[in-house]
Amino acid sequence: MIRSILIFIVAAAPLAAVADLRKYHDAVGRYEAREYDQAVKLFVEFVAENPYEPEVKKSWFYLANALAEQGKCNEAVARANIALERYPAHPDRHELRVITGECLYQMNAHSRADRLLADTRKQANIESLHYRIDMYRGFIAYDARSFAPATKLYKSAIAFATKFGFEDRNLFRVYRDLGTMLARDPLQTESAVEYLSRAIQLSAKYKPGEAGALRLALRRISLRRIDKLNGLDDNSIADIRVDGDDVYIATWGAGLVRYTRSADKLEKIKLPSPQLRGLYADFDELYVTSFDGVYRYSKKTGETESLSDEAGALKLGQKTIKDDRYVYFSTLNRGLIQYDTIKRKVVTLGKDSWVGSNQVYALDADLDYIVVGTLDHGAVIYHKKTGEVQRITVGEGLLRSENVKAVLLDGRYVYIGAHNDGVYVYDIQQKKLTPIKAELPFPSAFARRDHEIFIGTSGQGLRVLDRNTNSLNRMTAVEGLSSNEIQILRIEGDFLWIGYLENGIDVVYRPAKEK
Repeated sequence: MIRSILIFIVAAAPLAAVADLRKYHDAVGRYEAREYDQAVKLFVEFVAENPYEPEVKKSWFYLANALAEQGKCNEAVARANIALERYPAHPDRHELRVITGECLYQMNAHSRADRLLADTRKQANIESLHYRIDMYRGFIAYDARSFAPATKLYKSAIAFATKFGFEDRNLFRVYRDLGTMLARDPLQTESAVEYLSRAIQLSAKYKPGEAGALRLALRRISLRRIDKLNGLDDNSIADIRVDGDDVYIATWGAGLVRYTRSADKLEKIKLPSPQLRGLYADFDELYVTSFDGVYRYSKKTGETESLSDEAGALKLGQKTIKDDRYVYFSTLNRGLIQYDTIKRKVVTLGKDSWVGSNQVYALDADLDYIVVGTLDHGAVIYHKKTGEVQRITVGEGLLRSENVKAVLLDGRYVYIGAHNDGVYVYDIQQKKLTPIKAELPFPSAFARRDHEIFIGTSGQGLRVLDRNTNSLNRMTAVEGLSSNEIQILRIEGDFLWIGYLENGIDVVYRPAKEK
């Protein structure tokens, strides 16, 4: 009888142990299912009932983590400290320290949290923990308005998140904060837009209530304004040239202005005439056309030289471009002016030359061709090597107006904007003119980026032609532009600079589309 009892006791002992481990495994299952209340309850019971089981060590880790996930930071820190005191070599000791640091941040003990997290990063070579450490240290720096270290830490956290495919509600804040910080720097607009756009995507899942404010912030930085309200003397913009950190702005009545983006500063540059029309930035020099003459301005010395030929000053200047060693100026009374930057020599190409007119307004050039748009003889295409001239004037199947306000070379094609008429595409090889089917009677400016042709108009805003699909996208005052009266367009990477006849400048972030 005694032997039977002993056998029963010996056999029953493993069964009791199995029953106890089932509670542990049940607790782990609840934890993994994010049922933290039940998980905490079961882990506490398991530890109390089985204080000497090996699984108790892991239970303390799960307890600290589950409590932290519930936002019960005081209890989480207490459990983590107990685990670290009882088990100094705990296999999860580094993560327990990270949990403690995260909770200390939530408890507003920022200095303690930062010290603990920084020390843990030195000790732990675990990149998944580096992600959390850098993120929370970024939060601490951001809250302290230490934006430079915050930016560095946030970017590091994003690099880890990208590497391992991490995504959580804290990552939403990282993108939001980064976008907000970089939006303050005019040179970081592109990055700010990228981060805010990602924050908006994450907000749908983690913070839907913040999506509206983020979209508003994105719209504000995607469309920047330079006008009288922020220091520009004249809202009538004649030309714009982007030159590194500097942007040069030619105005119709208030002369030349340099906008330094890093300092967000406008500075007036004194020239003999305030009535400017065209501008080109060429290394250390600026070439400027005006109502009263054409000027060469030295950026280094600030000195200005008035260009002229035997007939005198080059008045009524309009557009300006650079083609190899030559700078070309269009004028309304002398035709096309060619300036040799090496020989410092001026050549006038008027109605008796291949230009065929003294009233030249628009111009463009590439490796093979020069194209001019005149006010009285349409557009003229000149092949620089062969001297061949192609004239596009009025007639059946041709232009309806010889007043050409914009031209653009695009390989074998020339885009022609005829006033009170429309936009045409001329095939140089086939000598064929095709109108673009769009009601754009007053085209005023062209710009090109890859397969996109930007068409500015006087009165109808902007159109973007996709050459691959022949589709036209519209951007007008309805879509957020400051005006529909566009005078000049300039492309800078993903940014479009729009100069208006009376409304200053918009800088629009418009990423390039894939080919």
